[in-house]
Amino acid sequence: MPPAYVRLSGPAPTLTGVPAGGAQLLVFWAAWCPPCRQEAPGLRALASDPPEGLNVVTFGRDASLEEVSRFFDGRVPPELNLRLDEGAVATQALGAETLPTSILVVDGRLVARFTGPRNWDAPEMRRLLERLMKEQRAPAASAPLR
Repeated sequence: MPPAYVRLSGPAPTLTGVPAGGAQLLVFWAAWCPPCRQEAPGLRALASDPPEGLNVVTFGRDASLEEVSRFFDGRVPPELNLRLDEGAVATQALGAETLPTSILVVDGRLVARFTGPRNWDAPEMRRLLERLMKEQRAPAASAPLR
């Protein structure tokens, strides 16, 4: 059974430090959050070798980069593209109060929300992300002519 998610639609808000276009998995996370810590290994693996066209961007709800660095034994992994969400601006823009929450954005459109920890590097998660990205990019089928 594929991991649970909620379909989203509509334009994604513009967020500082997030590339425009393409596909992004926006992950709201904190080093002090036990479920976030649980998903960290799979998230790092996905971010290191993502499906083609996907960028992983994490928004840290930690007070400082030092807190995150301590969790990762002194250095925040560059593949996580971590941004501290100061003032919870991104959290509020995307309604991601629960940690961890991940939101898939494809070509500026909201596609899916995943709440709670996930095994991001599991084959079924990778296939689901690939399918959601492909569906969003597929041209809409035209209605038959009568």
